[in-house]
Amino acid sequence: MITVQDMFDYALEMDLSHLAHSIYWALQKDHVTFYDDSKKLQAIEFDEVEIQRMMEKNELNFGTVKLFVIDGRDDWYAFYLAEHSLDAFRLHEELFREKHRNITRADRLMIPYMTFAETGVEECLYEHRKEIITYPAYVGHAKAGERVLYMAEVGA
Repeated sequence: MITVQDMFDYALEMDLSHLAHSIYWALQKDHVTFYDDSKKLQAIEFDEVEIQRMMEKNELNFGTVKLFVIDGRDDWYAFYLAEHSLDAFRLHEELFREKHRNITRADRLMIPYMTFAETGVEECLYEHRKEIITYPAYVGHAKAGERVLYMAEVGA
């Protein structure tokens, strides 16, 4: 059995804001408990207006850490997890002494699995984010169109 708690935890881990806020709303209204079977959620008539309001207020504090990609030389891109683009940009300048690079918010790349070349571990960046203690954090470099992250030499 998958519990409501399991679904809520999954929604939080994967930044599924609507699902997490919907479950949170259902818990607040005593329609479910954390120990209930998640199938019970299917029978609830959710108040979408209230859930949207909760999402706008960001009551569950979603999206504080985002993925940023900075373009580099020869179709290589540097990946950073940070709260703000400027934090990622500053860390990139500090680590690699490169200035005037384009930075893009790339949360869509958090979902696909990436292979970490040094360890051979394959995981999505949502999962990898749990291992990071402080932000901004350098995640690695990847060649355009590839899903392998390499750790570049700092100052190179």
